[in-house]
Amino acid sequence: MRYLSNQIILFFFLFTLINYSQDLISFHNSGNFQLVQKLSFYDINIKGTPFVFEDFVTGQIVFESGKNIIGDFRMDLHAHKIQTKNNDGKIFEISIDNTFELVVDGKRYSFHELDLVENNSFIILRECLELENISLYEFSNKDLKKPIEVTGSAANSGYGKTADPEWVDQSVYIIYYKNTYYEVPKNHKKMIGLKLFDEKTYTKFRKENKINLKREEDLKQLITFFN
Repeated sequence: MRYLSNQIILFFFLFTLINYSQDLISFHNSGNFQLVQKLSFYDINIKGTPFVFEDFVTGQIVFESGKNIIGDFRMDLHAHKIQTKNNDGKIFEISIDNTFELVVDGKRYSFHELDLVENNSFIILRECLELENISLYEFSNKDLKKPIEVTGSAANSGYGKTADPEWVDQSVYIIYYKNTYYEVPKNHKKMIGLKLFDEKTYTKFRKENKINLKREEDLKQLITFFN
């Protein structure tokens, strides 16, 4: 009886695994993917990485219809694109839009049409807190910091020596309120200037709760209060 039970469990596991594989293969062949011909299309001499994770991690694509597809993914936070790979190891780039979300490592990423990066009308936002009237996202973004070029006497004198190029984190938090996206500033004066909240109520609340606009948990506390 125990042997039969184990066989049934194994059958359902293999059936589920085959279905996931077929779904991902179908998605690969649907035209939503573009094969990445050059795997190292970024200079390998640049310090750091433009990806959330350097290696591919298991996650799932969640469609509006509720259908899920499990696969291996990584997110390019410079070009704001998602990559996946099939069983043959070929890497594909996903054309992102607002019809699906990506869940990786317990975090949910959605795609929003905003003109914040070059060559891509959609950007990747990590969902921090979504409430009825207001939401908080993190615009995870990495820019390439290039060395300063020096010529002439400055170069010969030894001054102007610069570091190697590197990927730097330029992430910011974004509040979505009344169909508008607002970048969260780093100081309270500029936050008041956005006119999202009543100034007196905001000032009283942030002083009493020692709100730091650079801390995610503090921002969650803030928008929950004003929701």
